[in-house]
Amino acid sequence: MHSTQHSTQPPTILLFQFLCLLLSSLVSTAHAGWGKSKVESHSSPYPLTSEHFLIGILTSALVCVASLVWMVVGGGKVGGRRKVNVVLVGCGMPKKSMGWYHLTQLLKMKNVNVIAVVEPFFLGICTDVPPQFSTFMSDLSKNRGIKFVKSISDLDDFPPLTMVLLAARTSDNPLLFEQALDKGAKCIYLEKPGAPTVKELERMKNLAISRTVPCRVFLGYNKNVTRYVKEAMEFSAGVESAHLEFVHNNAYKKSELVECFTRNSEGMLKNMAIHELALLVSFFDVRVDTVFKITVDKSKSEKLTLGGITDFSKVSFQVTTLAGASATVTADRCAGTVSFANVKGGGAEGKIVKSFACPTAEETAKVEAQKKADPEIMEYFLTQSDDYDMLKTNVVRAFADGTDAGDVATIDVAIEALKLAEFATKSLMRQL
Repeated sequence: MHSTQHSTQPPTILLFQFLCLLLSSLVSTAHAGWGKSKVESHSSPYPLTSEHFLIGILTSALVCVASLVWMVVGGGKVGGRRKVNVVLVGCGMPKKSMGWYHLTQLLKMKNVNVIAVVEPFFLGICTDVPPQFSTFMSDLSKNRGIKFVKSISDLDDFPPLTMVLLAARTSDNPLLFEQALDKGAKCIYLEKPGAPTVKELERMKNLAISRTVPCRVFLGYNKNVTRYVKEAMEFSAGVESAHLEFVHNNAYKKSELVECFTRNSEGMLKNMAIHELALLVSFFDVRVDTVFKITVDKSKSEKLTLGGITDFSKVSFQVTTLAGASATVTADRCAGTVSFANVKGGGAEGKIVKSFACPTAEETAKVEAQKKADPEIMEYFLTQSDDYDMLKTNVVRAFADGTDAGDVATIDVAIEALKLAEFATKSLMRQL
């Protein structure tokens, strides 16, 4: 297993500029001192001495050191961390929308400066804006100076070091993405899956890299950084012939599946199980062109046609690559709220050596207490809060420093995960 994220060397531009400034100052001082000494030694009653020359060099050096300190403490970055400007697109209803929750976390981050919120629905289409949103907007505008607009086009060109977080509808992302680039975004964080189709995601990637300064693009695949997955992968390294199974459960009732199929018409693998497919791409080098076979477990799978839509109510399948790597993905819409990462010994058919749950009993108790304190908030915000925070923290740090974002999924991972979802869906439909 290995990560497919690509490393980027830390920037050295500011340090290089500092060294050039120092060298330039020293050379200029030396040149001026040498020229003046030839003239003033004959005509001035106060000739330039070696002491004057030394003072000039030291003064230049002190100016350069002061510049370096400013870069560390102030707007530049050499060892310090610059503040990242953030524009959030798609806030939605307080306590109910993912965009709103992203915003609440961003506002607590010390190296983030939220400069604007774009809300196309409540500030555009909606004719009866809920008081919860109006109050929330008024408070942030007054107390934090954050600008609220209905469209990205209503904003001025973005200042340097601006990241855009797109939490709007997936179908709207391609257009919003291009608008953000046109305003000068240099980093974009997309909610999964990023776009409805592979073709649209590929176009978005090409637009991002075509800029004079390419825009970095990351996806909010939180399971790439979540605790239980990392613990399972670390544990599996010490198990002989280890095989990992990623189990994703939801808590729908059978009677709710018609509505579920309709609302998630893109299909289970492009929606619910896309997180697990991103894990396969990121850590198992799974690509459509590296897949040897996809094998369904019929005892854990069910294909249904509800409301005119054919999809899976549950599915379990093993993916094996040409290189021999393999992992299993299991998803069930009606199996509760706890998901697992199971480590098997002796291969895919072996017994489970250890199972890692999400949430744990302790995490569940913590969420229940938070839910009791704030009954209106969506429970899954609380369950996955640490993951969401870690994703944004890693992206903001990587953007500010010009470094790698660790295991955070890039747009390349998103493209491959979406390709895999389409490929696997066709294969599984044929097998069931």
